[in-house]
Amino acid sequence: MEEKELTPQESMALIQSMIGKARKRYSDNSFFFLLWGWIVLVASVGHYYLSTFTDFEYPFIGWSLTIVGAIVSGVVGARRGKKSQVKNYTDKMYAWLWFSLGMAMFTIVFNGQLIGWNTVPFILLLAGVGTAVSGAMMGFRPLQFGGFVFWVLAFIAFRQPENYQMLLLALGIAVGYLVPGYIMKANFRNNGV
Repeated sequence: MEEKELTPQESMALIQSMIGKARKRYSDNSFFFLLWGWIVLVASVGHYYLSTFTDFEYPFIGWSLTIVGAIVSGVVGARRGKKSQVKNYTDKMYAWLWFSLGMAMFTIVFNGQLIGWNTVPFILLLAGVGTAVSGAMMGFRPLQFGGFVFWVLAFIAFRQPENYQMLLLALGIAVGYLVPGYIMKANFRNNGV
């Protein structure tokens, strides 16, 4: 196959096209931040309310929404993966980052209680890692800031009773997932990136 020499204009157009496609791929991630943001916000505020103001035996019932979130994330992620024309190293690392953090969070939540851990501070720490690294990979400062907020809230959460940790988790999710998610979505809607 013969290689064609590109003109400076063609080279610039190719580079801009590749950057645009990469930005679009990452802006599409607003769906996942918004999905998980709302699920965790509703579950954590519900958990706080039920454990603080009622005698309901299962204040953690709202966390069953995470099962729905996992299924929806899996289906949407698989569909987007099939549609994607190009999969690069960064895409793979991004997917593995969140899969790995999800497995770590799942393990901590389901086993931490067995050894007497309040798991929320650990979840905040891991969410901070994923959010900050995602922000760095995308060059998107609101996510990087959100990761920092998660870490500060994790530090505070270690010193709070479990029901108040739920409010810290809700605050972290609002600042770390929802605000950046809506900014990403607005950027995509307004600018196509």
